[in-house]
Amino acid sequence: MKLFFSIIILFSLFDFGFSNEIEIKSPKVSSIEQLNWMTGNWQGPVGESLLEESWLPPKAKTITAVVRLTKGTTTEFVELIKIEKIKQSLELRLNLFDSSLKPRSEKPQVLKLSRIGNKSVTFVGVTEESHRKLSYELINENLFTIRIITAKGEKIAIDLKRL
Repeated sequence: MKLFFSIIILFSLFDFGFSNEIEIKSPKVSSIEQLNWMTGNWQGPVGESLLEESWLPPKAKTITAVVRLTKGTTTEFVELIKIEKIKQSLELRLNLFDSSLKPRSEKPQVLKLSRIGNKSVTFVGVTEESHRKLSYELINENLFTIRIITAKGEKIAIDLKRL
C-alpha cells in the first residue's frame, strides 16, 4: 500500500510526457465581450518590418484577428488568431502562414488565459512550440502593446498605433 501511494505521488510531481499539453489554472471570465477593447486596426514597426493587426469585434464566443508582417514589398507572414471563451475561461489559438499561405507548423499554437485586466490580457503556452507567454494591453485609445516570450525564450515588445 505504501508503494502504491509513493507511485501516485511521483506521478503527480513529475511530467512524464504522456501529454503535449500543460495544465494551468485560468482565471474565470464572464464573457468574450471583456476583450472588446482589442477591436480595431493597428500597425507598428518590428525592426525593419511593419506589423498590422485587424481585430474583429467579439461574436459567437470568439474574437479573431488577421495579422500581416511585411518588409518593403514582401509579405513575410500572415497569421490567424482566435480567442475563444471555453467554459469560464479563454483559449487563444494562432497559426502562422508563409507568403504562399503554407502553414509554418503542422498544428496551431495553443495558449491558455493566465491573467485578465480591464484592458489587458495574458496567455501562457500549453502546447509544444507555442509561445511561452503572449500579452496584449491597450495603453490608451491609440496605443496597443504586444509582449511575447517565444518558445525559445526570446523577449519581443511591439507597440502598435490605431489606424
